Amino acid sequence: MEVCGMADFLNQLLLTTFAELGATGPMIRMILLKDHFFIGQRFRCEGLHAVLRAGGNEIEFLDQTGKLLKTVSLEDTEKKEAA
Repeated sequence: MEVCGMADFLNQLLLTTFAELGATGPMIRMILLKDHFFIGQRFRCEGLHAVLRAGGNEIEFLDQTGKLLKTVSLEDTEKKEAA
């Protein structure tokens, strides 16, 4: 999948999953750095957030307290989209 297509796929997956969890507001993307190195991305939508770690294959969706609500596998989702 090309980079632009992957970004669109990721955005749609995030927005859809946030909506399933009850968050329908705008989504904000944040780049996560540690000691000037990229370690992942965090996405906020209303009171929920999601984390995609660098090199990871899963997105973790969490509530305001950090409780894990759902984990979505990017590999499984891409396979479903391709089918």
